[in-house]
Amino acid sequence: MSHDRFIFLSPGESRPTRVPLPPWTTVKAGVADTGGRLSLLENNGDGSIPAHVHDTFDEFVYVLGGELGIEVGGRTHRLSAGMCALLPRGVTHAMRNLSEEPVHALQLSAPGGWEHYIEDVSDAGQTLMREDGSRGRAKINEIGAPYGMRYHLGDAAGDGGDAGRFFVLEAGQARPGRLRVPPAFAVKARSGDTGGAFSLLEVVVAQEIPRHVHHEADECIYVLDGALTVEFDGRIHTATRGQFVLLPHGVPHALRPGSTPPPRVLQISSPGGWECFVEDLIEARAQVSSGGRLDPAALNAIAAKYRITYEE
Repeated sequence: MSHDRFIFLSPGESRPTRVPLPPWTTVKAGVADTGGRLSLLENNGDGSIPAHVHDTFDEFVYVLGGELGIEVGGRTHRLSAGMCALLPRGVTHAMRNLSEEPVHALQLSAPGGWEHYIEDVSDAGQTLMREDGSRGRAKINEIGAPYGMRYHLGDAAGDGGDAGRFFVLEAGQARPGRLRVPPAFAVKARSGDTGGAFSLLEVVVAQEIPRHVHHEADECIYVLDGALTVEFDGRIHTATRGQFVLLPHGVPHALRPGSTPPPRVLQISSPGGWECFVEDLIEARAQVSSGGRLDPAALNAIAAKYRITYEE
């Protein structure tokens, strides 16, 4: 049932995995939680990965702390806190830690499954350590083959992806859309960027969002700062910095600020499209809001085409 898919994780908490993962990795949502749409992992470690390719999924990285170098096309991009990047499938890239402190980042893969690759690598850890360098790397590629993950080992295998889809956003920067929206709704990845798999926004939740239902899209929230009050299935939850919530489609929920200043969160919807709804709301803000409160009936006139219903 959809109710059972609700997730509320404390900072550092992980979803169950088949084998223990490295201590710097936690799974916030896996394929079993999202119907295969995406996986979301939180990493807080070295962050260095040699040149490799994901042949079957896109990767989105949002840096929470430290400084991460992402190498694409012979150029190194330096990402610090608040910056993010979309790494398209089929495009070679490498990552390395550019600071003395650990790299703290969220890593989203769509479609999901990355956590199972990490499980298999962890399971084979002792065997890999006994191999010499070349045999060990070849073994990792054997493990990665079912997941579309391969390291470049000096072979001639080329890229098959669209490097033009790669982008990096500075902190505070947003992807361009149909119209300009306030900074409180900074779009970091549009559904058009991800083939419709997901949308990702950095949002300041400054007013109450009344009870509503997403009939198709799951909603994931990672709290960056402040406290967010979440009403789900008749219960009230307060999510603070570093906590994660998954709100499955089909179940009513409401959100409101639980702190002053109001909370700042990352909001992921899958499938994507939430940013288009936000643009329509901004365009019709005089009709949908009165006295600082949203009008559910006016919202529904816009929300219907996005398969969202607000309780009137």
